[in-house]
Amino acid sequence: MPQDPGADQAVQLSLLQGFGAPAQPPGMPQPAAEDPVAEVLIESAVPHLDRAFDYLVPAELAAEAVPGARIKARFGAQEVTGFITRRKAEAAEGIKLSRLAKVVSAQPVLTPQLLQLANAVASRYAGTLSDVVRAAIPPRVARVDKEFPQAAEPAEAGGQGGAREQGPHPELCFAGYPAAGSFLAHLAAGGSPRAVLSAHKSYGAAAWAAQLSAAVTAMLSSGRGAVVVVPDAKDLAMLGAELERSIGAEAFVRLTAEDGPTPRYRNYLKLLHGHAKVAIGTRSAAFAPMAELGLVAIWEDGDDLHVEQRAPYQHAREVLLLRAEQAGCAVLLGGISRSTESQRLVETGWAQPLQPERSAVRAAAPRVVNTADSFQQERDPLLRHARLPQEAWRAAREGLERGPVLVQVARTGFAPAIACQDCRTPARCAQCQGPL
Repeated sequence: MPQDPGADQAVQLSLLQGFGAPAQPPGMPQPAAEDPVAEVLIESAVPHLDRAFDYLVPAELAAEAVPGARIKARFGAQEVTGFITRRKAEAAEGIKLSRLAKVVSAQPVLTPQLLQLANAVASRYAGTLSDVVRAAIPPRVARVDKEFPQAAEPAEAGGQGGAREQGPHPELCFAGYPAAGSFLAHLAAGGSPRAVLSAHKSYGAAAWAAQLSAAVTAMLSSGRGAVVVVPDAKDLAMLGAELERSIGAEAFVRLTAEDGPTPRYRNYLKLLHGHAKVAIGTRSAAFAPMAELGLVAIWEDGDDLHVEQRAPYQHAREVLLLRAEQAGCAVLLGGISRSTESQRLVETGWAQPLQPERSAVRAAAPRVVNTADSFQQERDPLLRHARLPQEAWRAAREGLERGPVLVQVARTGFAPAIACQDCRTPARCAQCQGPL
């Protein structure tokens, strides 16, 4: 029987006439050509979901589904949001992958450094990674994403500061601090010193803000960035005013929930894209994205406002210390007085004290005299019976020569008066109606 010369190239016909073999099973999208599997961190506070899940990256989402991007995916019977932690070539064997439903934002807000820090914080406080990430990354504002193209080159930080007045010289705000000069020089040279600052001029003149500003300025001269965390909005305004005078308003950003979602998210993206190298703010600013972090600082680390109010209740000081260990950067813990944790760091040698000399403290601090001790009682025999001690009266009289004097009495207040023993009606003067 003669053979058809094209029989070898013939295609096997389907037994069902009119139905060809499908090129791909229905419902299965074309996967991405490179690294078609994405590990996704689902935004859920459920502890047993505190791990990464593999999803298939469709070809149409391959360019936007970058590590750190916000996505939506099907999980069980509902669609959930999450973050892509990384892309890889293949998933574990025997896993049926679901596809990513949508890329909400291609901005890589969850950086590898932030993911590492969030894992360390969750491990230290026995919490879930999703809870830490929720506190670290501000909510998304869609129209702000359009202001920062994903492929844009990082801008030069602080290039638009313009003319500005000079802040206080470091020698003035650190007058009387023997170790301040070497600390600032170490920062400017690219080093990573660790110190605990005890500020003695903290009322009225806001010298602490000038001292933190001097440390940030020295850090910027080395080409690195800084993160400074303060307890409340009042301290944030004082520090912002000092930084505006020293480095310019365009060189730093604020990260605080009180500014509203739009400014907060915009400032977060400014740091992410390199438009600024200094971040100041309240406790959530401890997670601020910074490519070249050189200094982490916190003011009044013993303040309860530094504790996150939601699980896992992390402290901003501990977050900064974990970040300093990971990044190998400098640390500055400041306050009017040392907290027990700061004192422990000094006693163990992990941090060095940055404190004024005793003579400088005496010159700046007011003189306090205790009039209730045995020394004053011997000099003033009528001290126990006098309404105002003799020493206090002498100080008030000398103060009146220079200005007003405020007298505050600590004992329980009383007013001697004459009253009727029957009806208890007080007797008053017939002319001035004052008590007798």
